[in-house]
Amino acid sequence: MQYYPLNVLILCILLYRGLIGVILTSLTVLWCSISASKLFVSALEMNHQQLLVAYPCCLVYGVFALLTVF
Repeated sequence: MQYYPLNVLILCILLYRGLIGVILTSLTVLWCSISASKLFVSALEMNHQQLLVAYPCCLVYGVFALLTVF
């Protein structure tokens, strides 16, 4: 069974509130953005540009996380 990071985040937010929830949210956003940027880099053959791709991915997943938390 495959778990998706944002689904795990929703479960964690329901269980943990406060500082632990913020830390888990930040880790989940980083996990999602690194995973998505690796897929983009491998699919588009953008060697040595993972950080360049990870920044917009982090922004997108950060917005989704904010919508989930609030």
